Amino acid sequence: MKKKREKGAFLRQCVGCGRRAHKSEFIRIAATADGIVAIDDKSSLGGRGAYLCRDEACLKKAVKNGRMSKTLRINVPDEIYENLKITADKNVNE
Repeated sequence: MKKKREKGAFLRQCVGCGRRAHKSEFIRIAATADGIVAIDDKSSLGGRGAYLCRDEACLKKAVKNGRMSKTLRINVPDEIYENLKITADKNVNE
């Protein structure tokens, strides 16, 4: 007999390192239908999403391998990577 899943127990995967965890542990990057790519702090933007650990090393892996663009199926602007680096640095210092 299958166990029932708890509400909200779906795991997400980091595009940098591949670690699986609850979505609250990640930074979400969303690509809207209009082609806009933005950091989605509140998970309120619709569209395709990618999740990234709050760690600069994961960001570097995602940039190096182009995984963010592959996951979102859109070219991610450099300013998004710069904002993610600032966000990751802020989380490390807290």
